[in-house]
Amino acid sequence: MHSLTNILFSIAFLTFFLFSSFTAQPLGAQTLKIATLAPEGSSWTEALHRIDRRIRAATADSVQLKIYAGGIQGDERVVLRKMRIGQLHGGGFAGPSMSQILPDILALQLPFLFGNYREVDYVLDNTKADFSNRYKQKGFVFLGWADIGFVHLLSQVPISNLDDIKSHPVWRLEGEPITEILFRLGNVRSIPLTIPDVLLGLQTDLVKVVYSSPAAAIVLQWFTRVSYINELPINFALGALLLSERAFNTLSQTHRDALRRISEEEMRALTLEMRHENSEALTVLQNNGVQLNNVSPSDLDSFKELVEQTIEELIEGPMPPELHNRVQGLLNQYREKQRKELNEL
Repeated sequence: MHSLTNILFSIAFLTFFLFSSFTAQPLGAQTLKIATLAPEGSSWTEALHRIDRRIRAATADSVQLKIYAGGIQGDERVVLRKMRIGQLHGGGFAGPSMSQILPDILALQLPFLFGNYREVDYVLDNTKADFSNRYKQKGFVFLGWADIGFVHLLSQVPISNLDDIKSHPVWRLEGEPITEILFRLGNVRSIPLTIPDVLLGLQTDLVKVVYSSPAAAIVLQWFTRVSYINELPINFALGALLLSERAFNTLSQTHRDALRRISEEEMRALTLEMRHENSEALTVLQNNGVQLNNVSPSDLDSFKELVEQTIEELIEGPMPPELHNRVQGLLNQYREKQRKELNEL
């Protein structure tokens, strides 16, 4: 009797286990593996979790995301390599990884390009279809932009002009062509590091100057090792959610449409959230002892002259001139429109 009870219990347990496994992973369910450097609990990963919940609901659990946060799948170059061999299906990308996939993106990442978020939105809205098509030609499906934010210099000593920055080792994002050219032309001693290595670089004084959005400086804990943040931003950083076209095409057309719609909505929501976070983060940094460093217009001009030289070299190299001209044309168009509206008031 005891043996029979054990057998019946085992059968019941096995039946429950099999049924639970079946309900948790429906027959034919497709899991898209998505990686990001953003840590769990950050706005980026929360947006990915929202996409996961919404696509599960929209497809009766036929499509779902498995999210690898905090760089556990490697840096963005490793994630990109894993996507190409099918170990991963997508990821959140920024900086050199986006330009490695599509050098055209450099036209959106130039220093001092955008003056405010309205300019950013105008250019991105008017180039979305173009960039989406260009990503597709490279084998990727573009599922939406998301702000990283306006980027500021953060430093252990005040940095106000080009001479200041030449006097201290500066972090350079490894593999990023704009800063590589900029710092080389400016005779700036730059140290190439991946993002996960920057905090250690600050802790060991390998670098004394870094650059980041205020929110990212807090999330990555860089603010704990700096004393100053420049008030004026030097750049605008953009991220993108990309999926391999091969993985995307395994979904039915209905599920593809749902994933694209949901992802673009959540990436836009993330953009607005990041803008709010960056505004608050600037205050949080100052409340935690990071001093605001003001830069005079004349000091800023020394940086801008260097940027012009950098753009010339980029156009001769990786950055397609037609995209650069299109972005500049859109900015001029928007600014002229704004001037006319102000004059009419």
